[in-house]
Amino acid sequence: MISITGLLSPECINLELREKRKKRVIAELTGLLQRAEKVENGKALAGKIIEREAMASTGIGHGIAIPHCLTNLVDETVMAFGRSTNGIPFDSADNKPAQLIFLLAGPQTATSEHLKLLSKLSRLLTEQQFRAQLIEAPTAEEVIELFRRAEEL
Repeated sequence: MISITGLLSPECINLELREKRKKRVIAELTGLLQRAEKVENGKALAGKIIEREAMASTGIGHGIAIPHCLTNLVDETVMAFGRSTNGIPFDSADNKPAQLIFLLAGPQTATSEHLKLLSKLSRLLTEQQFRAQLIEAPTAEEVIELFRRAEEL
């Protein structure tokens, strides 16, 4: 199975999101993927993720959102991570804003892998101490290192 550490790269991590609204944050994160040449069309990918978001919010609570989709716009699974100090309203079940936002897109043929990855990410993020470490991480490299250590356990 693909690892979260294998998906995250420093150029796809933004520890100071500028945008304050869900749709704009999704566009900001897909823009990171496009600039890193992981997707050809960040705007189209943002549109697909926003369509998916309209079906059901991916704000899972505890300050976490995992906007995601399966699409023919990607040939392999891609991930971007953004952090917001004040949080972004994400229609979460607990009504709390999302500070940690993981954007995930996979090819339409990778349903099983996509679900396993969402499950793994959700499981790691249930740990309050791990979330706190992600909020405090000073660099993108430290975020990746935190996931590397967590995935080794």
